[in-house]
This record gives sequence, C-alpha cells and structure tokens, in this order.
Amino acid sequence: MATILIAGNVELFTAESLERLAEDNVIVLAGENAQYRGKVRSIYAYRTTPVEEKFGQLFDVYTFQAVWYVSGYSDGGNGLFGEQQMLEQALLECRRSRVDKMILLSTIDSQNYLESRGRSGEILKLEYPNSRIFSAAQTEALSRYFTEKTGVKVITLWLPYLAGRLNEKNFLGSVFRKMCRGEKVMFPYHREDRIDFLSYNDLADLLLQITDETEDDTASYFVTSGYQYTYGDLEELLKLAEPNLQVIYENYPDTSNCPRYPLKLRQKYGFIPMENVMENIGACYRVYVKEVYSNRNGVFGKIVEKFRGGTWIYKYLELILIFLAAEIISHYTSDSVYFRFVDVRLFYIVIMGTIHGMKVGVLAAILECLVLVREYLHMGMDGTLLFYNIENWIPFVIYLMAGSIAGYVKDRNTEELNTAHKEYELLINKYIFLNDVYHGAIQNKGEFKRQILGFKDSFGKIFDAVQKLDSELPQTVFLEGLKVMEEILENKTVAIYTLDSWQRFGRLAVCSNSLLTKLTKSMRIADYQEMYDQVRTGEVWRNTELKAGIPMYACGVFQDNVMVLLITIQEASSEQYGMHYTNIFRILCGLVQTSFLRAAEYETLRENQIMFPGGHVVRPDHMHQLVAVQEDMKEAGVADYVLVRFEDRDREKLSEELTGLIRASDTLGAGEDGCLYLLLPQMTTDNFRIVGDRLDSKGIRYRLAEGMG
Repeated sequence: MATILIAGNVELFTAESLERLAEDNVIVLAGENAQYRGKVRSIYAYRTTPVEEKFGQLFDVYTFQAVWYVSGYSDGGNGLFGEQQMLEQALLECRRSRVDKMILLSTIDSQNYLESRGRSGEILKLEYPNSRIFSAAQTEALSRYFTEKTGVKVITLWLPYLAGRLNEKNFLGSVFRKMCRGEKVMFPYHREDRIDFLSYNDLADLLLQITDETEDDTASYFVTSGYQYTYGDLEELLKLAEPNLQVIYENYPDTSNCPRYPLKLRQKYGFIPMENVMENIGACYRVYVKEVYSNRNGVFGKIVEKFRGGTWIYKYLELILIFLAAEIISHYTSDSVYFRFVDVRLFYIVIMGTIHGMKVGVLAAILECLVLVREYLHMGMDGTLLFYNIENWIPFVIYLMAGSIAGYVKDRNTEELNTAHKEYELLINKYIFLNDVYHGAIQNKGEFKRQILGFKDSFGKIFDAVQKLDSELPQTVFLEGLKVMEEILENKTVAIYTLDSWQRFGRLAVCSNSLLTKLTKSMRIADYQEMYDQVRTGEVWRNTELKAGIPMYACGVFQDNVMVLLITIQEASSEQYGMHYTNIFRILCGLVQTSFLRAAEYETLRENQIMFPGGHVVRPDHMHQLVAVQEDMKEAGVADYVLVRFEDRDREKLSEELTGLIRASDTLGAGEDGCLYLLLPQMTTDNFRIVGDRLDSKGIRYRLAEGMG
C-alpha cells in the first residue's frame, strides 16, 4: 500500500476517481478547495497549498511514495494563482523528505508551438498560439530546472481532455453547462483538428503503474486514448443530444506532434487505454443534466440562486417601508398630546442605524431631513430663512448625529464580532488539521519504526557500507565507496583522488556521474594549498567561506602517515552544512581508509601471485579483474578507461620500452590469449592521442581494444 499526495488543482479528481485510487492506497489531498465527503477512510483532504506551512507538515506526518501535482493548465484550465511558486515549493518538499518521484499532470497543449530557426538551423525561439499555452510550457520548464537542481525524479504527463461519469470541474463539464444554458460553445482549434479524451479510470491505472515502477527516470510522455476523432466529430455528437447547439471555433493552429497511441507508455509501464470516451458522450451529457444541472437549476434552485447574496435588497427595502410607516404614524399622531414628547422620526433613524450600521443610519437621517425641509416649506418658511437661521439647523444635526452614532456603534460591534468569528474559525481549522495530522501520525507509527533501521546514518546503513567495502581490489573499494557515499550523504558530487608520493598531483580515480565531464583528470595540490594543509593534519576541510572552485568538503586517507587518497564533495546544499553531516562524512572516509589499506596490503602480500617475475607485468587473472572493475565504473558513469593491445608479446622488452611513457596509475598486464594489454584509467579515446603519440615515437605497434581476449 502506497501513500500518495495529490496537490495543485485537486478539484480535477472526482470523488469516484479518488475512491478507485484509494482501493489499495492512502490518498492525501492538499489544495485550496480540497474536500472529500465520501465514506472511504483512506482518503484525507487538507485545505492547504504548497506555499503554506501546513503543507510541509504533511511530509513530516506521512511517508509519501509519490506526489502527483495537477497543473492548473491541465484539461483546458487557465492555471492556478501562483502556480510556479507552488510547484517549486512542492519539489523542494519532495527533496527534503526524499520522495521517490513526482508525477506532473500537465496539458498536451504545452507542446503546441512553432520553432523559429536561424540560418544554420539553430532554434532561435518557440512561438506559442496564446499566453495560456505559453504559461503551461513555462511551468514545465520550471519543473525541469528544479529537477536538475534538486535531483527529484519528475515524470511529466501531457494529458488530453478528461472525462468521467460526472463532469463538473473540467473542460467537458464547462461544455455541458453551456449546452444546458443555451449558450454558445467555443472550441480552441479548427473543426478538422484532432481531439482526444482520456477516461478517469485509464488515468488512474496509469498513475498507479508509474507510482509502482522503481526502475524509471525523469521523462515526459504523451498520454492518448488511441482513438482518432476531431472537434467536428465532437460537435456532431453533442448536437445529437442538443440539436440547437451553436459551436464557435477560435481556429488556433495545432502544431503538436502528438502520437495516436501511447506506445512509449506501453513499453515502459505497460499502460493500455481501454475506454473510448467519445462513444459515451451522449450518456455523459444525460448524467450531467440529471444529477448536476437539474438539481442546481430547477425552479426552486433558480429562486435561491437569485436571492443568494442579495441581503442588501432586504436592507434597503426595509429602510423604505419603515420610513413610510414612520411618516404615516407622524402624520396621524401629530395632534396627539402624547406624541409631542416622542419623535417617531428620530426613533426610526436610531432603529435603522442600530440594525444596519452607519451607512443605512445616515441614509435614514437624510430621508427624514428631506421630510423636515418639506415641512418647513409647507409652513411658509423660505429657503433663505431656513439656511441663515441657525436654530433651524438643530433638528437636522440631531438626526444626522443620531444616525451616525447609532450606525458607528453597530459597525464597531459587527467588526469585533466578525474578527472574533474569524479567529474562532482559524482555531477550529487548526484544531481539525492537527487532529487529522495526529491520527495520521498514529497510523504511520509502525511504518516510522521500520524506517529507523533504514535511515541514512543508522547502524544498519553503516553495517551495510562495511560489507560493500570489503574487497581485495582497491579499484573496487573506490567504486563501492563512491556508491555508499552518494547514498548515505545524499550527494551526487563525490570524487576520490589518488596522490603521488611527492604530494604534488592528485589523479582522479572515480567521481559521481554529474562530475565526469566537469572535473579534470589531474589536480595540482599547489592550487588547493589551504585545503591540503588542513586535510593532511587529519581534519575535515569545510569550505565555510564558499570559495569558488574549491570543494565544499575534503578528507584524506593515510598510509603510514602519508596521504594516499583525497576524498572530496564538490557541492553541497544549505542543508548539508552542519557538524552532523561533517561527522558522517568523516566516518565514511574512515571506512574507505580501512578497506583501502586492507586491499593495498593484500595486494602487497600477493605480489608474487599477481605479477610475473620482475614485477612489471600483471598476470592474466588479476588483469581480468582490473578491467572488469573499470568496465563496471564506466557503465555506472563514474569513470572512463582505455584498453590498448600490443602486437609485441615480449613482456620484458615491452616493459622497458614503456618505462617513462605511462603513468603510475596505468597497468601493463597479460591476457589469456598471450597478448599484452595496457589499462589506462580515467582516459577517453578523445584524449588518448597524447599517449598514442608517445607510443608512435617509440615505434610500438598497438591498437585500441574493447576487451581482453
């Protein structure tokens, strides 16, 4: 059972598809509007995005085998707000938590572009039909960039449109919604351009197959259904369900070279699409109308929809009705002695301000002021007298102050109440989140216990490293030591150098694949004097000043107080700058030293069995072992070598001729076929010309060999 995190545009997955995925897996949703109301207990929904702190806490609680990031551009979408930042943060969390892989669900439209080429055929730029497709392509480019930086394996899937039993949040759902409303439907490309749909069931099967696969690498794949249809075919099928349908084509160019059948996915993951969605378009539309649209757009639904969010109508309707009531009461009670001590109009203003706030309170005061002006004019008072006689202002001031003060008190209390309500909701959401996280931690308790023994610096890992380093050949120690350090240190920039007896040069013995074409085959110790002076004292060098061109870490391997090996880490992330990391590096270098010295001592004791008399030519069995180790290094991409076969079979004569022409790290040996071979580590056929010129100058006849025998 795998634990899978789905982030990004999680609304694209329907409840039905999630339940299919959760049959044998634990599904965790993390999105801004993530929700699941079903009854499957292995589906958890958290309303959080990758840029929030809660998203990172999910990686602390769950052990995710894979992260599925759903791009906002997939299935015809226009992208999510801050999409690139969210994808970047998701990749960083994957690296921090050592997630096996990320599957990026993107759109097939991102490959719809034209290449502008120069005179010599070089690509100058890529031209995209619109900004949406350009943004989708940029999001994929960002994932490729961070894949190289973080080392996280990312499988990008270029998806067509998706379809299921209920379509609401996707492209097909928007088409159905417009059909039900009688609106025009717009398709982006030409009528004769190809359109493809993938069912949720096929997509779920593909995602699970990719998640379960362990022997894959970062790659991108087109996902297609294997059926050939056009937008015109879709229009005809939709008109069978809705004869009055009107379709508009935006006529964007479609230049994506999309295969009809996903052959690469079938070869790599065994994916075989099964469903033909176009055959069931009519049934999908009827299901949508029955189960989605009719429930929301019936007579009652329309009434609710119109009055939903329209409380302001009731507020101002109440303002007018009560105003009329107050005026009627004032008119019929103006001659009553009891109402000479009660101002109904002032009471009306206070009521409206107290109930609806300052805005309505002031508006009510203005209405009553207008009525008061009418009363003054009816009494025969002209405007000039009304304005210049300050005593006449008193009722107006009282009305406006009453409406303002009563409304201010109401607004302040409402604001305080809303603030308290928001704080309460925030606390409730935090409590719910922490409660879900707690239960998730309880469920993963047993799994965490099993992970302790397999952690990178546990005793189990150290014991496994000791076993791998137990070899009779120093070259095997180099290869296995490199693999162990890359695995435990989680760093792909490790290099091991052999030092000459004068401590002037270091010869590259083996290095990580990413450094094979970057590092020089030899290093001058004088160029790294500060690092060398610290390492030869037995300390670990740390490039705390971040000097350019200097390894971040370095440690020496000593034999009789003389440094014979130099182990370096060329680059390190910010998380690898602590003493804890330094101590692990020191321990691993100590293991390499122990194994290397044991192998070197073993070679010295077996010198008579390894070498022919005279001590210059290696016997066939040992020569075969050395070539086999170099071949393993070459296949692993951590070292190069060149093997030379000589026509002359006289061992003593050839050994004398080669004196001074080859390096101390080169090996002259005999094969079982009687021929003599020269093994040149860390050399390629491109730079062999230097050695070849020396051999030619001595008149030595040779040719390059791919193997012995």
